[in-house]
Amino acid sequence: MVSKALILCEGGNDIGFLTKFCKYLELDMKKIEIQKVSGKSNFFKERTYLTIRQKITRGLYSKVLFIVDADYVANDGTYGGFENSKKELLKVIKNLNIEERSKIFIACDSSTREGNLEHLVLSTLEQEERDCILKLLKCVLKMDVHSDKKIVLSSYEAIFKESPYNLPHTNFDELRESLLWVYE
Repeated sequence: MVSKALILCEGGNDIGFLTKFCKYLELDMKKIEIQKVSGKSNFFKERTYLTIRQKITRGLYSKVLFIVDADYVANDGTYGGFENSKKELLKVIKNLNIEERSKIFIACDSSTREGNLEHLVLSTLEQEERDCILKLLKCVLKMDVHSDKKIVLSSYEAIFKESPYNLPHTNFDELRESLLWVYE
């Protein structure tokens, strides 16, 4: 029985990006499992971890990387914001009794420590590319839309012939280190 590294993230778009990043790092995807927990709130519910806890106990997962969006304190006083997200996830990890094999990565714009994975990605683009996306967002958000998150991340795929992910950027250093840690 070979144990895998487990990466937990919020949703499907996160899985797509994290898979690209792992491949960029030349990690063997057979040794990694990326799972969505279907929204940030589920990171803080015990039932989310019933099967995961069993697999950890049986040795199927060697390490767990929790990747959650910082979001905004103004939108959620308990789980919103970098510090609140970290504090509450540390409680979850302690309750699961997996402190020594777990790590947290809070996805956000590194300069503001707010936002989400999409804001982190946006912060790594060249200024011209970033301005292009921001102009698109400014225009689109005047209309009735579901969420700017999906627009930011998916617009790279739709607008540019080649996605301008700047994966070597220093804003990705902590994510890179976290992915390498969970993989080793």
